[in-house]
Amino acid sequence: MAATAHASLVSLLNTMDQIQTHPRLSIYFDNYQFQSLREVVYFLVDFVENFSEVEDMMRRIGDAAHEAEDIIEVEAADRIRGESTTKSLTMLLHLQRIIQNISSIKDEVIKFKEETGFINSMPPSSSLSSSSSAPRVTKKTNMLGFDRYVAQLLDELTGYDCCRRILPIVGMGGIGKTTLARNVYEHSIMVHHFDVRAWVVVSQEYNTSDMLSQALSCLGRSPKNKPDDQLGEELYKTLSGRRYLVILDDVWSVEAWEKIQFFFPQNDNGSRIVVTTRQQELVNYFGCSSVAVGFLDDENSWKLLCDVAFAGQGCPPRLEKIMEEIVTKCKGLPLAIRVIGGLLGKSPRTQEYWEKIAKDKSLVMEYSGDGSKPSSILYTSYKHLPVWLRSCFLYLGLFPEDHEIDVPNLIKLWVAEGFIKPIKSLSLEQIAEAYIKELIDRNLLIVTELEINKKVSYCCLHDLIRELCIWIAEKENFYYDQRDIAGWRHFISDERTRGFYCRESWTSLEKPSVMRPLILSREEGEAPLKSRLLRVLVADHESRLDPSFQQVNVRYISLKSYTFGIPIPWSISLCWSLQSLILEQWTRVVVPSDIWKMPQLRHIEISLMVVENPTPGDVFVLHNLQTLKLVKDLIFTEEVCARIPNIRELGIVYGFDKQAGVRRDKFHLQNFGRLNKLESLQYSFLGGGYVSDRFEKLKLPNSLTKLILNNCYMVWSDMAIIALLPHLQLLRLEQRAVVGAEWNFVNEEFRSLKHLIIFNCDDMFHWIAEKSNFPVLETLDLWNLDKLDKVPWDIGEIPTLERICVRYCTKSASMSAMEILEEQENLGNQVLHLGIEFKGDPMWMEKVKQRFTSQNLHISSKGFYHSLSYNLLTHSR
Repeated sequence: MAATAHASLVSLLNTMDQIQTHPRLSIYFDNYQFQSLREVVYFLVDFVENFSEVEDMMRRIGDAAHEAEDIIEVEAADRIRGESTTKSLTMLLHLQRIIQNISSIKDEVIKFKEETGFINSMPPSSSLSSSSSAPRVTKKTNMLGFDRYVAQLLDELTGYDCCRRILPIVGMGGIGKTTLARNVYEHSIMVHHFDVRAWVVVSQEYNTSDMLSQALSCLGRSPKNKPDDQLGEELYKTLSGRRYLVILDDVWSVEAWEKIQFFFPQNDNGSRIVVTTRQQELVNYFGCSSVAVGFLDDENSWKLLCDVAFAGQGCPPRLEKIMEEIVTKCKGLPLAIRVIGGLLGKSPRTQEYWEKIAKDKSLVMEYSGDGSKPSSILYTSYKHLPVWLRSCFLYLGLFPEDHEIDVPNLIKLWVAEGFIKPIKSLSLEQIAEAYIKELIDRNLLIVTELEINKKVSYCCLHDLIRELCIWIAEKENFYYDQRDIAGWRHFISDERTRGFYCRESWTSLEKPSVMRPLILSREEGEAPLKSRLLRVLVADHESRLDPSFQQVNVRYISLKSYTFGIPIPWSISLCWSLQSLILEQWTRVVVPSDIWKMPQLRHIEISLMVVENPTPGDVFVLHNLQTLKLVKDLIFTEEVCARIPNIRELGIVYGFDKQAGVRRDKFHLQNFGRLNKLESLQYSFLGGGYVSDRFEKLKLPNSLTKLILNNCYMVWSDMAIIALLPHLQLLRLEQRAVVGAEWNFVNEEFRSLKHLIIFNCDDMFHWIAEKSNFPVLETLDLWNLDKLDKVPWDIGEIPTLERICVRYCTKSASMSAMEILEEQENLGNQVLHLGIEFKGDPMWMEKVKQRFTSQNLHISSKGFYHSLSYNLLTHSR
């Protein structure tokens, strides 16, 4: 219930903030009432964050916050539509009643805290955090598929390094960290190598006395009722001068380690401490190498399930097909395999019963052999999440199974739903990025794709984690999961049906179809698309906004439209709280000029749009706008730059014509330098160019980290302007971005550039560069340079260079890249990798393969090699 309560309170605060900063709406609401309500809400937010286990109060708080926000948003919708200029007496009375209701809850909270002396909301102790000195795993468990981890641990634990070393084992809950540590702990090599060994169960509710007592008990001591400092001193003396191995199992926080670290002497004799944890933060804190435990493959998953379900006797032939389905659904998670194996081992061995289990994955979440919930380990991860992160985590359950989640869009959705609690000096998006990192570090999210700058672009949930999200969401009334007759899932946020989440999409405003999530908010008894409370609208196929679209409380719109000439309706300007407008289409879209009067806008992403410059003299400043792309022929006057002071990502397209006399000067390119928070710029021209139209007046902000130039017809000497950018990390030159036969560096130094991509600059013949020109370059990607004679030899001597990719270039350029690789390997450089892709001439390619046999060389004539850890061409996500 805490997740729902916290999300409702934070969303209410965000809504009130948006209204009070709106130039028209603020006059309709009483400032005194808002201030009173805000003070009470802040008090309750603090209570929820610190006393989250008081479920009855959590429910009442969430309901009250929901009701308050509904009333405010409905009133806002009516005012925007009706354009009334007077305060509503009904609204004043409604708000006064809400304030009294929430204030009464506050009074109860104060009384509760005084009567109970309740300090915090940490979950009560369980058998998993027992103070017993016995280790959690009492017997050796089958370690199928873990041989490589065991070998790695044995090697590192018995290495020649005499310094005391800490070795973390990190992985998600249920992956087998404790089992792995236990097998190594009991290995005969460990028994003979170390003088003494100790196993300490830490758990999330750690207790210093308990941890020290466990270690001493393993060492043959009998600690009794001693203070921590005496226990620590005794442990230190017992370990001094001896080579020891200590396992700290299930460590959740740095603080737990800091409580006991001084009681493990250095000794300088090869002592080792192994830490098992779900927290990547701990691994980063220790700053040492770690063992990251992954999922089992299909073969070992099958063997493990057979071992558990059939006591190692093998699966009966009649059940093999169903077993394969169950193994597939377990996705290599040892916890899931053992849990369902325990269930199957005590179940009738009939096809009917097993098929029922195979078709219902929720059984994995609900039962185990002894009747306990296997979700207990995973659920512990959830309960340990900060309250402000729980609603974001539960929201992930709304995405389809095995869906790759677009992280930037996920962040926009979180912000639109009002989940993100503001922090001074940080944007909501920056806070949400920290939330993503937190979930990844806790192994609750799996990274599936990185941007070229190593930022996470796509992630996914393991199926069981997703089921956990849904299970908890239902339990806490965050949303409700219901399958209809056809088997499609519907998600309803609570019994008041304020929010409706449907795993369907739509082809028109009336007809739903099964495509992908349509996320809507609606009032009871109204059609979703007619609701005044519609907040998020997503369609992933042909769709459009009706000309009379007036969902004025909508915050996130993402549509696809491939119909020529369909404009965005003028009524979009009535959407006072709209934050994200995302439209993918084949043709350019005309955007109403009133878009400049929508102060809540944060992201406008349209494949190609035309919008008039703002009317001079308007007072509107889009302080929240961070993304604007792709906009055509926008004239960047000083006034336009002043309207978008916090823009971070900008995509612009210009058309110019020599015969018509339209030059770049018309667009005031020198004013780009005023956008001092701009990080990413995509800068393109349509039509033919001419070299005489120079970029001498082009000024770019020093804040740029990513620059994409397309069809700009710059000359290579203009690169001196680009080289001056102090923070530029990625430069992509594509489709005649630069013309001329020779790129000859003089004194240019791209001092921060890590990634250089040159694509279809087909004039380029000779490239002269030294390693000092690109001192920190990591990747070089050359595409379709069909005149380039060679890759500069000095490029290979850049110490940070990891990859060179040569695709569809000349044979001489490809050969020079391979010679660079060969030379570097002769010098002992095994870090550099080279990918070559040819078109045609397979005989020459075979000769090349015979000539160059390096394992770091990948040659293909069909598709470029897929061993890259990130997509080198990703630039628009």
